[in-house]
Amino acid sequence: MPDGTIDPLHDYVADLTSLARERWSTIAAARADALAVQSLLLDKLREFTSGDVDVIVFGSLARQEWTSGSDVDWTILIDGQANAQHRITAREVERTLGNMKYKETPLTGPGAEGIFGNLAFSHEIVHHIGGQADSNRNTTQRILLLLEAVAIRKPEDELAGPFERIIRQILNRYLVSDSTFHSKADQESRIPRFLLNDIVRYWRTMCVDFAYKDWEQGGKKWALRNFKLRTARKLLFVSGLLTVFSCFQNKSLRRNGGNRDDYLLKLQAHLGSFVHSTPLNILSWALSGIGLRSECCDLLDIYERFLRLLDDPNLRNHLNGLAEDGVYEDERFLECRELSHELQAKLKRVCFELDSPLREFTVEYGVF
Repeated sequence: MPDGTIDPLHDYVADLTSLARERWSTIAAARADALAVQSLLLDKLREFTSGDVDVIVFGSLARQEWTSGSDVDWTILIDGQANAQHRITAREVERTLGNMKYKETPLTGPGAEGIFGNLAFSHEIVHHIGGQADSNRNTTQRILLLLEAVAIRKPEDELAGPFERIIRQILNRYLVSDSTFHSKADQESRIPRFLLNDIVRYWRTMCVDFAYKDWEQGGKKWALRNFKLRTARKLLFVSGLLTVFSCFQNKSLRRNGGNRDDYLLKLQAHLGSFVHSTPLNILSWALSGIGLRSECCDLLDIYERFLRLLDDPNLRNHLNGLAEDGVYEDERFLECRELSHELQAKLKRVCFELDSPLREFTVEYGVF
């Protein structure tokens, strides 16, 4: 792994455009639109934030992959004492969003599953990692805070907000409770296995919940959800793996003696930088850093095509209207499925087939 850490403010995808066979115009437009929507939300929702309350957005908006069919998945994140005003704030946020438009198109709120458009409290997120109290909802909120979340705050106010405090406490919880970091200091690099296991668990939970939703909803929107699971959701999982991989053989993160608490704080800050980046930037930073720039461009080519398809309202409507029993005879769905197969093949190549530190990491930690 390359030494150092990612710069969350840097556009690593743009660094690769000179190597691209064609400019990734859809990726660039999706990023620009996402940043514009975030700015719009900041203007309208900043009044609902305080010293213990943040408005957090997730999904394509946080990943900077905004397309014409994107929703605004949000939650009220609370790091403090519960009170009745929090529920009132959530209703006001919902009402405000219901009156907002971007490019003359109304912003759409989250679905009815209950993960988003609701309240989330720091105590459960930080302390209930594993065990009976760690519900699917709690796990989802915690991992998404790490992998695809943005606080609707001015940049200069972020460090003082509850989102930043909760992120630090989540990472601290993973590190302090990890026996890997209790052994004596040596020259080896160490990876946060507790965090890795929870990221892997979340990916498997997403796959299992996909089947559950299919059963509960009778196949409604199966084709579109399947397409997104095999592309955007999978790449989100990969970005989590690469975040952990960033600690592997990273000389700048070796303990080399010294105080254990200082060492854990250094790791916490390192991992926190990835929280503020995006899956595509993490992919570009990591693969470029280990000499796989060409393979990274291949993956970005595929993702450019994915976002272009997702940005087509006619395709989205078509996929949403497909019956599950005939989906494998539909040409448009098979086109999407072939694209997801290409992504899978490229990921398999960079993780398992090419001789690199990523292959060594994946073989050592990715399965067992």
